[in-house]
Amino acid sequence: MLITELPQSGEIKMLAAGLIRRESSSLGAAIQQAPRSVHPLKDLARWTDAVLVFEESFADKIDQSLAVLWEEIPDHKTAFVALVPRGAAPVIDSSYGDPVTSFFCSSEVFARFAALGIDCWAQTLCFAMLRAIARRDIEVDCLLVRQVPLLRCHVNGRAALAKALLIPHRGEASHLRAALALARKSAGNSLLIRVGLDVEECDEYAGFPAEYPSVEFVKFSPAPVGPYVIRQELAENSAEPLLTLQDSDDLSCYDRFVMLSDALAETGCDIVGSHELCLDEIRAVVQPVRFPLDGSAALALCANHALLHGTLMIYRSVFFDLGGLSTDLIIANDTQFLLRAHFNSSIRNVDEFLYIRRRHAASLTNAPETIFDNPLRRWLSSVWTRDFDAIKRGELKIEDSSLRPLRRLEPWRAEPL
Repeated sequence: MLITELPQSGEIKMLAAGLIRRESSSLGAAIQQAPRSVHPLKDLARWTDAVLVFEESFADKIDQSLAVLWEEIPDHKTAFVALVPRGAAPVIDSSYGDPVTSFFCSSEVFARFAALGIDCWAQTLCFAMLRAIARRDIEVDCLLVRQVPLLRCHVNGRAALAKALLIPHRGEASHLRAALALARKSAGNSLLIRVGLDVEECDEYAGFPAEYPSVEFVKFSPAPVGPYVIRQELAENSAEPLLTLQDSDDLSCYDRFVMLSDALAETGCDIVGSHELCLDEIRAVVQPVRFPLDGSAALALCANHALLHGTLMIYRSVFFDLGGLSTDLIIANDTQFLLRAHFNSSIRNVDEFLYIRRRHAASLTNAPETIFDNPLRRWLSSVWTRDFDAIKRGELKIEDSSLRPLRRLEPWRAEPL
């Protein structure tokens, strides 16, 4: 094992280690005992099987996790694993953790990153590598996030139900390419991907059906119809027993779909989501965001964002029993669906980070006309919270409230690309 200290640019002391699988997969306390010397990062990648970059204070947790980390990477596949300190999930609403700086990756992946010549501090290496993956400057087979110490390997279920991944897309074509590239590589073979294009001109996407023959592309017009029209229409045309969602500028981790479907089977819940890792391209940080494990219990206390809509997996029958998504608005109807779902379904989050959410200036929650704190969003939150509380008190029925399913009145069309 080769360990080197990285140039310090702040209070956090960063180390890098070059690991050889046959040596480090069975060792205990290897990092803390290994001698340190000065090695260029490119040499760590050249002489080893994997590169580990981590905070010095993190070393004991890494030592406890190394053997299992090797088991998490399938043979003959490249991997990038962001390492998050293990922590408690919140009881109500989401909670943000400290920026993530540590990661474990295949030497081949690190060598490709080094070849890009990106100049960054040791504390921002994790951000720079993850952004390079999101931009497809680096190709990786397995994108993972693991909490450490990691003491056991997750064993995927064998009888996974077929599932449809529904992706509305409006924005940069490169974002959609990255989302599809990783979703198609995900663990398991029971995923069918359907994409709804919400763009004025489709010339840039004309070659997508040939490039991604296993993916179904549907053009919606007149654009924009909004993500909820698209998700609802794609759901109605999906026969698979499970529906799962993703925004087209986000990334699914390698094991996302098998972990979520296993959680549905094991817990008996109707809706399941996960924690997210926020790739914040505005602040240049990677930040963990945790959600309550018992979403139903969190919502029983108050109206809140107990589940990130993009991480959701749900039984198709439950989705339609709940009335599906309202399609009258371009923004916020995911919140309305979650509040409505509380009254007739069970909602949980797995205690894993399975979703990479990209925060950038053009996203719906950051663009000036649809920003998270704009007047329309504030008004909707006020009205929905008022009715949510009234329904809980037995003073109002869902069908008479602002939480009832509402449909878009303007005509629109959907046709295969």
